[in-house]
Amino acid sequence: MVSLITTFAVVALFMTRNHSWSDTVLARLPAPGPATSLAADPVLADQMRIVTSQAWYTRLADQTPALVAETVVINEALVPVGNVVVEATVYAGENNLGTARVSCGKPVSTRLLGRLRRDELRALSDLDPAEMRPLATGESLRCQVAFAGIQPGAEEVTFRIASVEPLPGHRAPLFHPGG
Repeated sequence: MVSLITTFAVVALFMTRNHSWSDTVLARLPAPGPATSLAADPVLADQMRIVTSQAWYTRLADQTPALVAETVVINEALVPVGNVVVEATVYAGENNLGTARVSCGKPVSTRLLGRLRRDELRALSDLDPAEMRPLATGESLRCQVAFAGIQPGAEEVTFRIASVEPLPGHRAPLFHPGG
C-alpha cells in the first residue's frame, strides 16, 4: 500500500512539473465515443479562447478606407494546434457590413497597410501562412483582418474561430464546427 501511494505521488509530482509531457500523454489516452483520442475531439475550435480584440480605421495607398480588426487567440486545448482560421464580422447597428476569414499568424503593421492598395491587401489576406507554426497549449497567436472599403461608422466587430487543425500525427485532419 505504501509503495502504491509513493508511486502515485512521484507520478503526480512529475506530471505537475512537466506540463508538455502531461499534455502529450493525456492527448494519447483513448476517449469514449466517435473520437479515438482526446486529440480528435470534434470541439477543438471551442477550446481556443479569443482575447484582447481591437479595431481601427486606416487608409490604404489608393486612398480606400479600411477597417482593421485584430485579436489574440489562446490555445486552451490539450494538444498543440496549427492553421488557426478566424472569421470576423463587422456590424453597424443590426446591419452586417461584411464578413471575412483569414489565417492567423500573419499580422501586418499599420505602416505597411498604408502602403498597400486594395487588390494587394486582398491578395495578402488570401495567402496561407508560410509555415504552420505550432501553437502549444497556453500559447497565443495574433490574428488580423482588414476590411477594405468599409466607411467609418462600424460599431462592432465580432470574432469566432472558423477552423483549427491539430498538428500532423493526430487523427481528425480538420474541424469545421457548425458547418
